[in-house]
Formats: sequence, structure tokens, C-alpha cells
Amino acid sequence: MPEPRKRKQMHERRYQEPRYNTTQWRKYRRAFLSRNPLCVECGRVAEVVDHIEPVRFGGEFWDDSNHQAMCHRCHNSKSGKESHRRVAYDKNEGEQR
Repeated sequence: MPEPRKRKQMHERRYQEPRYNTTQWRKYRRAFLSRNPLCVECGRVAEVVDHIEPVRFGGEFWDDSNHQAMCHRCHNSKSGKESHRRVAYDKNEGEQR
């Protein structure tokens, strides 16, 4: 029987968006979660810094007011709903598509 895969340590994980792979983001994330330890939706322990307005829809990546602490469960639920949004914002084009 094969051994179960171990979850990679945070510094070993790679994300599609390169900014999440930087030391700057990891330090920011750790500090943000220490200041905001509970999920804004359910009150569980927060594990994710969520962009309130997703970057792909025009939200600012580094704007502190665009961040909220969430648990994985609530974040996945929110992200799933956002994936069905019709209007996307293309920052490179500067217009809605």
C-alpha cells in the first residue's frame, strides 16, 4: 500500500500567481493572520488571507483594506461562488470583458 502524501510545508508550495510564492507575501500573510486570527465568516481559526475583491476582477493585491482572514472552508466556498461571476476585469487591457 502506498504511503499517503504529506502536505508540503508553506515555503515549499507553489501557486499559479507568482506573488504568493514570495517571502514578502509569506511574511505579510503571517503578520495579517496574527492580527486577524479568526475567520470573518464563521469565527473558526483563520488560515487564509482572502482578497475581498479578487485580483482577477480588479481588486488590489497589496491593499490591506482588500484583505480578510478566512478559514479554508469559508474561503473555498467564497472562491467557488466567485468562479461563476460573469464579468471579469482584465488589468492588462484596463477594461471589462
